[in-house]
Amino acid sequence: MMAAMRSLISLLSVALALTCTLLAAPAFAVGEPQNGFPTWAERMVHEWMNRARVDPQVEMAACGSACGDAACYAPVPPLAWDVRLNRSARFHSDEMVQQNYFGHPSSCTVVSNIDAIYPASCQGAASCACEGGTSTCGASGCTQPQDRVSLFGASFSGEIIAGGGDPNDAFYLWLYEPIPKTTSCGYIQGNGQPGTTNGHRYNILESMGGVGVGVSLGGQYGGDYTGDFDFNGPAPAQIPSGSHYPRQAATVDAWANWYDTTGPKSALVDVDGACTPMKLERGSAMNGAYHAALSGVGSGCHRYYFVFADGAGQPVTFPTTGSLGIGPEDGTCADWDSSRPAEGAGCSCTPSCAEKSCGDDGCGGSCGVCPGSDGGLPGSGDQGGDGGTGGSTGGGCDVGGPSLPAGALLFGLALFALALRRRAG
Repeated sequence: MMAAMRSLISLLSVALALTCTLLAAPAFAVGEPQNGFPTWAERMVHEWMNRARVDPQVEMAACGSACGDAACYAPVPPLAWDVRLNRSARFHSDEMVQQNYFGHPSSCTVVSNIDAIYPASCQGAASCACEGGTSTCGASGCTQPQDRVSLFGASFSGEIIAGGGDPNDAFYLWLYEPIPKTTSCGYIQGNGQPGTTNGHRYNILESMGGVGVGVSLGGQYGGDYTGDFDFNGPAPAQIPSGSHYPRQAATVDAWANWYDTTGPKSALVDVDGACTPMKLERGSAMNGAYHAALSGVGSGCHRYYFVFADGAGQPVTFPTTGSLGIGPEDGTCADWDSSRPAEGAGCSCTPSCAEKSCGDDGCGGSCGVCPGSDGGLPGSGDQGGDGGTGGSTGGGCDVGGPSLPAGALLFGLALFALALRRRAG
């Protein structure tokens, strides 16, 4: 699918000294949208990020020789969703589509009250989003990414952008950006030429804290995607992310991540009142990505939610309330709805761990932790890289620098590093 995608892709990561004070993030029910944030595509990219983080070597094997820094990445904790970053990221995607440009800086000086008016009365057009109502930069200059994120109440550690129509393709343009084999780990800035930097992948696999993904369809590339990162984001929940792909087909893949000091006793997905066990496909029981293939959902609207049982047998659901939707893009099947399917066939799965010390319990959960599989547990300190150049922990102040892959545009400011251009073959 990547070859069929017309895109420009670019990354910014600013090497700023950040204050080490943790900022309190707004409380929210896990998985539930807030005023329309996130959408299905945004939720899906977030899940793909966390799925990659629990066992990066699965993705690096698929990437092959293009990912010359593959050996640098190891399991890390998941990124937590932050509505402030989701809003700032989608606004940037919207303003790029509405104002017909592609880049990290805004094309104007963004109005100071954008958080209050977006998206209710302003969807990113210059007439309402820019000072003076035009795509020009005032005395203070074009609004830079870190300043744009701060307008939405969050702090900033990096940004990635891509152009294209499909969220899966956009994600893999980021994750599989090419760089030759290297013996050094950490953020590699290179010389600003195609194939000399690894920042998109580094941000996805090494950033800690919070993330928000913003998707705006339309425009010259079919859509624009933004990912904003914040080392001071909220802590991840037990189920930090979950979604399905594709949006609708005869069979879709449902994925959800689990993160706790013990593995789940059961992992199920309830679709229209019937439960399907999920299988641990990547990572460890404590920090892993669980999967189920769902069939018979090729038409109509199907409501689903993830229901796990933690180590003490207590139910943990994603979303916390309501359900997600598998259905068409015409608005007849809401991404999230307050209704929830009943618990019917298969929802009372009884784990079977007789004579097992570890492994699958038959209900998608684990009978115990198999030796040597910590998978980046809470507090384990696992990070990608060589131990000296990896990403920071959740409250740290190490900030990755900029990046780029194939065909690049250089932003002339020292804060910025490169943009990647990629066209359909």
